Amino acid sequence: MATDNLYFWNEFELKQPPLVTLQVEDTGFAKSVFVVINRFLQQLSEPDAMEFDETAALIGRLMARRKNSFRNMPGFRSVCKLNSALCRLLRLDLARDLQQFRGALPDVCDENLGGAMPTRSNFEFILVRLMGFYHLHERIRECCHAAASYFTKLLRNNFFMEFTTLLIAALAKINKLSSAQASRCASLYNKLRPQVPHFPQVAKHKFLKENQELPAKLELIKNTHSQAKETNTPTLVLKPKKVVTKLEKAKLEAKSDVGTIVERKESPAQAVTEVKFNEEVLATVADAQKFIARESKARQQTPVPESCLTKKIPKHEWLGAQTLFQRKLSKDPAKALSIFRKFIVSKIK
Repeated sequence: MATDNLYFWNEFELKQPPLVTLQVEDTGFAKSVFVVINRFLQQLSEPDAMEFDETAALIGRLMARRKNSFRNMPGFRSVCKLNSALCRLLRLDLARDLQQFRGALPDVCDENLGGAMPTRSNFEFILVRLMGFYHLHERIRECCHAAASYFTKLLRNNFFMEFTTLLIAALAKINKLSSAQASRCASLYNKLRPQVPHFPQVAKHKFLKENQELPAKLELIKNTHSQAKETNTPTLVLKPKKVVTKLEKAKLEAKSDVGTIVERKESPAQAVTEVKFNEEVLATVADAQKFIARESKARQQTPVPESCLTKKIPKHEWLGAQTLFQRKLSKDPAKALSIFRKFIVSKIK
């Protein structure tokens, strides 16, 4: 097959041959064709197909809402390509072509009875439409993986948390529903492809050229998780890190051998409450902002309470640390958090 004609199914304005019916002596094979097409059309009207359209519309709205914020990001360009593929799939309208072809099949299908059958060109047009539907879903899944891998990195860095969480959820849902629809389409194509020689052919209305050939079968889409294990590709499911609670830490410390604990009694006048600082309270930018607000409020009290961790830090150094943190936050949040954490640790510990 010529290289120029490998992707003839992707022609935007694919010219449909005229729907012509010819009289044949054996119409028994048309029954299985009618059954599999009818079952596929029923699947297109199931609730998951409606969810696919709703999620596709949500992705289009998210893209239009944030096109000025992310237009230079490679992940957002993948979302734009995904939206184009979804619009192309909507314009394909496979259900209309299948219903039109199914209506041209004879009402009574029997090996001993003749009847009017659509031509081979009409049947080949349906197979090419199925190929287009299948490969468009393949394109959709590629764009979903490319976009999700990029926006997952933003999510890990706490960038645009609400938007990226919603977008990744929509991408995962589109990817799942697309795999199901593509698998059904491949199953229908593989059942219809062997029936090509049974349809009558008209020399004047040939749909495929001499250097064009339909593939023998389409590959069924495997489960996303099993496919990811075989190919070592990341899935769209985010795996959260295990969080160790304070109670679990206390149990682990209790199991460790710390020797014999000697109790030392102190008078109430000599007992001093020691305030310890834990670096984990400054794990994210949001934690640092809460820490600054809490400590600033405590430092304004007279007298300053013992629970104030930054009590011993001079006023000018505390204000300078806040100013530097706010200035670096707009350019590099990770660096701003690192500098502020090192300053606090060096002053308190």
